[in-house]
Amino acid sequence: MSTLFGSRRQKGQATLEYAIAGSVLVMALFVVEFDGKTAAQFLAEAVRVFYKNLSYFLSLP
Repeated sequence: MSTLFGSRRQKGQATLEYAIAGSVLVMALFVVEFDGKTAAQFLAEAVRVFYKNLSYFLSLP
């Protein structure tokens, strides 16, 4: 019986850890700003530039 209650406690703790880690990730991507842009905007711009350069490279003969 004690293992049943111990496993429930661990599952609840893991849920809390995932919630905290997710909250920190969201804050890092969408709340913190550098030069007026969030990290998500920097990431989106980097992906956009990558695909622009990739399409240029693929269009070369």
